[in-house]
Amino acid sequence: MPQRMRLAFVVLLLAACGSTPVEQQLLTQFFRAARVRDNTAIASIAAVNFDPRTDGSVQDFKIDSIGAQERRKLELEELTADQDKVRADQVEFTKKMRDFYQSNSIAIERVMKAKQANQPVQGKDAELLAEWTKWDADSRDLERKLSQARQKVARERSAAASLTPPGRDDVDLAGMDVDIITEPVTVTAQVQSPDGKTTPKTMVFNLQRASGKKDGQTVEGRWIIMSIQQPGSTPTS
Repeated sequence: MPQRMRLAFVVLLLAACGSTPVEQQLLTQFFRAARVRDNTAIASIAAVNFDPRTDGSVQDFKIDSIGAQERRKLELEELTADQDKVRADQVEFTKKMRDFYQSNSIAIERVMKAKQANQPVQGKDAELLAEWTKWDADSRDLERKLSQARQKVARERSAAASLTPPGRDDVDLAGMDVDIITEPVTVTAQVQSPDGKTTPKTMVFNLQRASGKKDGQTVEGRWIIMSIQQPGSTPTS
């Protein structure tokens, strides 16, 4: 191999070895945007925030480890169907609850006032109060289930959204086979608290992106920070 070609090969090899990992680039962008509270920039790369007013500011960090990637199928259709079913159940339940109330409105108002006044409720009024209390509890339970179903759909949509470049129209998922890839990244960060004290903190960033295949072509999504966890704390998500 001529000397000039060998030199060019060595330069390219060194450049490849010294290239910054995409995880390092992503976290650098995230911490930089968080320090100046650039919410627009953060929204394009993360589903979470790191507010300098409460969480502090990361002045420097190093990646300790990058965990093994896990892959699963996108479940947007299934989760959307579950959400629609819960919504339909709620609509049907609400109709029945309204009919029950309209048929017993006077008695319900009477026993509710008695309960609020800590007066004894006995006999048929006690039975009615117990039945109405169950209606109310079941209604709240359906509201909770619908809220949870909506959150799951929203998170799944955000996972698929990594296929869409910022500022572009959403990628058409119809007929696309989509995998969701997750990857944990553990870092040690120098965090300056709001009072100016800097201490090292270990954090695990859960990254996620989508990979889609359609008509023989593959579309790779960008990494998005989905949650942040500090040992001994509840994940931020």
